[in-house]
Amino acid sequence: MNQRVVPGAGVSTDRLASLIALQQRLLDAEDLAQAEYVLVNDSAYPFPARQLILFRDGVLRAHSGAAEVDAQSPYLQWVRRVARALHWDRDGDAGPAREVDKATLAERAPELAEQWNEYWPARGLWVPINVGGRARGGLLLLRERAWSEAEGRLLGHWLATAEPVLARLSRRPPLTSKRKLAVAAVVAVTLALVAIIPVPLSMLGNAEIVPEASSIVRAPIEGVVARLAVSANQSVEQGQLLVEMDDARIRGRLAAAEQALAVARARYQRARQSAFADPKASAELPVLSAQVDQAGEDVAFYRQELERVRVTAPRAGVALVLNPDDWVGRPVQLGEKLMEVADTHGSEVELWLPAADVIPLSDGAQVSLFLNVDPAAVRHATLTQVNYRAEQAPNGVLAYRAHARLAEGEALPRVGWRGTARVEGEQVALAYYLLRRPWATVRSWLGW
Repeated sequence: MNQRVVPGAGVSTDRLASLIALQQRLLDAEDLAQAEYVLVNDSAYPFPARQLILFRDGVLRAHSGAAEVDAQSPYLQWVRRVARALHWDRDGDAGPAREVDKATLAERAPELAEQWNEYWPARGLWVPINVGGRARGGLLLLRERAWSEAEGRLLGHWLATAEPVLARLSRRPPLTSKRKLAVAAVVAVTLALVAIIPVPLSMLGNAEIVPEASSIVRAPIEGVVARLAVSANQSVEQGQLLVEMDDARIRGRLAAAEQALAVARARYQRARQSAFADPKASAELPVLSAQVDQAGEDVAFYRQELERVRVTAPRAGVALVLNPDDWVGRPVQLGEKLMEVADTHGSEVELWLPAADVIPLSDGAQVSLFLNVDPAAVRHATLTQVNYRAEQAPNGVLAYRAHARLAEGEALPRVGWRGTARVEGEQVALAYYLLRRPWATVRSWLGW
C-alpha cells in the first residue's frame, strides 16, 4: 500500500550543488555499468542512505557496494522476491516517490517481511523511473530515518534526468562512416581468407561389406524350390543342406522309367528263350538288348536327378540370400543363381555413390566407413575401382558402383553389414566447396 511521503525541510543549496555535480558524473559515464554505479553509489552523497538498489526493465541492475548482482546469494534472491511482491519487476503507471517499510511488505508477502530487519534498515523510499507516463523500474533508497517530501520530489527529478542517459548507453553507439568502412574492410578480408582455405571435396554413399571370395549356389535341375534350409546371412558348414527342390516330377519319371526297364527286360528274356527255335526272334535280340540298356540309363539318370534335389554348401561360410521366403514354391531354371556362400568376414566394401553428388575420384582415394552397427567408430579404406557408367542402386537411386578395401590393421567386419561411406576427393578452396552444388543447380535451370 502506498504511503504518503512525510513532509520535511526544503532543498538546501549544498544538496543542489551535489546534485549538479552528480549529473555531470552521470553524463561523463562511458558505459551503462559506470552510469549504474554512479546512481547506486554516488547518489548517497546528496541523498544520505545506507543502501541503494536499482531496478530497471524488471531486472535488478545494481546494488550499492556490490560489484556483481547476478550471484544467487540468499540475500539477492530475497531482494528479487521482494521486487516481485511489490511489483517492482514490471512496468506500471507513473507515480511519485513513496515510502516502503516492513509493514508495507507484510501486506503483500508476510513470509518475506520477517527478514526485513535482518537485511534492510527501517525506512525505504521507492522512486520510480518514469518514461512516457509508465514506470520503467526505479531506485530504492534505505536508511533508518524518515524521508522528506522534498527529497522524494528531488529524487524523482534526478531519476527523470538519469533515464535518457541510461537509455542512450543501453543502445550500441552508431557506427561512423569511417568505422563502417573499417568494419566492412575487416569483414571482406576475413571472408576472402576463409574462402581460400583448402578443404577436400567429399561425397557420401551407401556401403556394404562384401566377401572377397564366394561360391555361387545355382539350381542343379529345372524345377520348383520346395524349401530353403537356411536363413539370410546364416553361418553354414561345408556339406550342410541349403536348398531342397521339389522331387515329385522326378519321382514320377523315375517310376515310369523303372516300369519301362521291366518291360524291356521281359521282352528281351522272352525273345532269348524263343531264339533257339525261331530265327526271327534271334534277329531281334540285339535291338531288345539295346532297349534294355536304354531303359537302364533312364533309370540311372532319374535316380541321379533325385539325389541332386538336395543342394549342399560347397564350402564353409555365410549364406547370402535375399528374401528367403520368396524362394519357396518358385520355379527356377537349370543354373539359375539361388544364393552365395562367402566368408563370414571381409575387407571388401561395395559403395553406391549417387550420380547427383559425384566428384572427380581416382584410385587410392581415402574412404571413411561408418557402419550402422557401430556408428561411433570409423574404419578407413582405400578406393580401388569406380564403374564408368551409372546404374540403378538397390535403393532406386541412380548411382555409380564402386569398391574399396579396408586398410591393413582394421578389424574385419561381418559380411553383409551396411553403413555410410565418405569418399574424399581433391583439395579445393572452401568457396568452391560451398558454391559447387548451388552453381550446378543454377546452370541446370538456365541451361548453360
